[in-house]
Amino acid sequence: MSQPNLIVPASASIRLCADIRRYGQAGVETGGLLLAKAGDPRVSVVAVAGTTGIVRRYGLFIITRHAFDTIFTWAEDHQLQVRAMVHSHAEEAFLSRTDREGGLRVKGFYSAVVPTFDNPPEDSALWRWWTFTSDWTAIEAPRCDPMVTATDSVVFDGDGVRAD
Repeated sequence: MSQPNLIVPASASIRLCADIRRYGQAGVETGGLLLAKAGDPRVSVVAVAGTTGIVRRYGLFIITRHAFDTIFTWAEDHQLQVRAMVHSHAEEAFLSRTDREGGLRVKGFYSAVVPTFDNPPEDSALWRWWTFTSDWTAIEAPRCDPMVTATDSVVFDGDGVRAD
């Protein structure tokens, strides 16, 4: 398995897992996106999903086109790239048929699934990771950077992007 060209600060994993735990204890999936500056493998912004244009159910997490457009436009305006999507599952971490077909199928894009959404592991090495080439391919977890403690965090949805 190959190692992704992505470095995930521990603070990004912790922030995502706080949101995953909150929604997981309510019995639904959730997730967010990892953003980095062009050419820089270090994640500098974690974007957690808000409410407008976000669908959460047991076994289902959907970011609508309008919500995606909002965060991608914001990222471009801030000289950032959306590099990975992270979402939760109730128990095991795997790419479901919905994940495989409905995820962002862009070459080089990463997808991660966090298991046990009511008590998710904050260590991103314990999540399952894939990259898209011509299909989704399992990869090693990105390197975690415990030294980076300040990752910017925003909330995005169909209403816009705002400070977390």
